[in-house]
Amino acid sequence: MVKDYISPVIGIVLIGFSLYMFYTGIALMMIRDVASSLLAILIGFVTLSGGITLIRTWAITRVYSSESREKK
Repeated sequence: MVKDYISPVIGIVLIGFSLYMFYTGIALMMIRDVASSLLAILIGFVTLSGGITLIRTWAITRVYSSESREKK
């Protein structure tokens, strides 16, 4: 039962971390540290993509498994 909710929790943590990295990137832009800000924003986009993919895959798996249980 707990195993079913590990993926969405990790996805939400990744989305939260990506928001933190976006904030860090913007803060670095304010002090004109261009390379570091671009790297922080890139890390933010990658973690956002990973978090959304995890949550989407979890949702698709839940729908598919519930449909296969109904057919039995």
